[in-house]
Amino acid sequence: MSVVIVLGLALAAAPQVDADAATSMVRASVASALEVLEDPALQGQENLQKRYARLRAVSDRAFDWPAMAQRSLGAHWRDLDEAQRKRFVATFVELLADHYLRQIDRFSGKERVEYVGTEPNPEGVEVKMKIVTASREEVPIHFYVGPSQRVYDVSIEGVSIANHYRGSFDRILVNSDFEGLMKRLEQTLASRAAAL
Repeated sequence: MSVVIVLGLALAAAPQVDADAATSMVRASVASALEVLEDPALQGQENLQKRYARLRAVSDRAFDWPAMAQRSLGAHWRDLDEAQRKRFVATFVELLADHYLRQIDRFSGKERVEYVGTEPNPEGVEVKMKIVTASREEVPIHFYVGPSQRVYDVSIEGVSIANHYRGSFDRILVNSDFEGLMKRLEQTLASRAAAL
């Protein structure tokens, strides 16, 4: 069977995600995040927690955090019982949200956002955009939207957040067990919270 036929069959069997609806959701979410970044009342380090809270509310509506957590753990997910999965998701969602908020907070709100287009994939739709900074640097950001019409992964400058964490977790779990992984995640969260 040719590669073209296999690819066609895979896309035909893929969950149907409306590209226009996915793009609208991403556009609205990005616009809301930029509003937060541009809000004069939320500027400065002294308003960091308020700014993060507002950005978190925007991201909670747009992101399928549990799907991102499962994707980030990869094959190790199958080895967990239900209680472990819940514990991992609860902890990892906080870690992932914190990472995402720190990425967003790098921007001033003065950047120009350009939508490049969409592309179907076996799990939904990839919404491609780029942020053009004041110095004309282009930062490509791709949002992967699933049938829930929420984002299940983000690629920033070609690096998938889920793949990044999956690689890190694989390295930890080679020499440790689930409890060791959770201790490291909880310590990371505690140190980040202390730094705010």
